[in-house]
Amino acid sequence: MSEINFDKAKEELPILRGFIDFVNKQASVYMDCQNGFEGNTVRIERQVARVTFPTRKEMRDGQEIIVWDTMEDPSQPEIIHSSIRKSSTFLADNAEAGFNEQQICWAIIVFIFAYWDEEVRPAIARVRGVEPNDIRIDALGDLRILRKAIVHAKGVVTATEHAKLKGLADLARPGEKLVLSHDQMHKVFVSVKNAIAQVLLHYNGGLPGAPSPNDIVDVAIQTVSRHGKRS
Repeated sequence: MSEINFDKAKEELPILRGFIDFVNKQASVYMDCQNGFEGNTVRIERQVARVTFPTRKEMRDGQEIIVWDTMEDPSQPEIIHSSIRKSSTFLADNAEAGFNEQQICWAIIVFIFAYWDEEVRPAIARVRGVEPNDIRIDALGDLRILRKAIVHAKGVVTATEHAKLKGLADLARPGEKLVLSHDQMHKVFVSVKNAIAQVLLHYNGGLPGAPSPNDIVDVAIQTVSRHGKRS
């Protein structure tokens, strides 16, 4: 059990509060994006001749519709950014577990680990008087492995790297590309919350009545003023 030091535990709270808020924002972004992708799919399926942006070719004689998305650059009105895709490609990109959702999943994993590794872990290490690499949490170590696959191997988790995963091994298959479902992405968020709980309980996890970090699926730290009032 770690030495009980309530002053250091208190000093770590605002650092972890910021991390919790950041993770919660990522979960919100993920859900909002999913709703957006679903909306895109519904619109193109219900009326393939008109989606969010004008289309330039209608369905005729069984031919596939071409979806033409355009966006004017407000600073340069004469320039048009366009995306021309077949409707089948549009639907596949916006489908559940499709390209767009996977891009968001990958981006969130990379972003969460980067924030932990570059900001949160060094800050916690300074409070404890240790090196950042001495702060080791399995769930965030798993994110490091997934992040490496995403950034350096086009999302493919090699067998060697897969064998290193502690708690998120079932999210990927050795030698295959990482493709996350909604439930699996939820597991990522829960695992990160478990990790935050482990950091929170570093000093008092052995005290009577302290919960097990593995049983914690969400974390919140209330702000308390000097007068004991919550804000």
